[in-house]
Amino acid sequence: MIFAHFLTDVNEANMFLVACPASKKALLVDAACGDPRLDLFLKKHGLSLEALFITHDHYDHTNGASEIVRRYGVELYAGQAQVAGIKTSVVRLNDKIICGSIEGRVVELPGHTPTSLGLVLPGMVFTGDALFAGSIGGVANEQDRDLETGKIRQHIFTLPDDYLIHTGHGPSSTVYVEKTYNPFFV
Repeated sequence: MIFAHFLTDVNEANMFLVACPASKKALLVDAACGDPRLDLFLKKHGLSLEALFITHDHYDHTNGASEIVRRYGVELYAGQAQVAGIKTSVVRLNDKIICGSIEGRVVELPGHTPTSLGLVLPGMVFTGDALFAGSIGGVANEQDRDLETGKIRQHIFTLPDDYLIHTGHGPSSTVYVEKTYNPFFV
């Protein structure tokens, strides 16, 4: 699998790209901005951006969505019908997202927003702002916190311990580290 991480200037939000080495089809996770490094990476590796997966509808994860959809003609996947004014393909729990030979599975991680999603790929999971290294996403109340932590336990901490967790902000981690040391779960 081809993998790239782009740390952006938009609230230091992370964008991630995964691609199938055989088909050269690529998927972008979140779109903080229309980062020129994305174009350079795609060209350097001869990749075709096919899809954009949005973890949640906050501007620091969607600000570049319209530019990316316009530039590449990608399919936009999200947990709600529109992102940044663009119609999406709404995905829910256990829906599949295929990119060449790479198959992703959608998990629902509500709490930070009602429609927060994660995407599980072989060996990794993208959690947006639901789960961070050593923390969780901000919530409005105790009920949302309990919902968010419960869904993380259900959908993320049941993955193999060595799965990488790629977050919306900050460094990546692993399932083992977060379920063992994250203060919101121990």
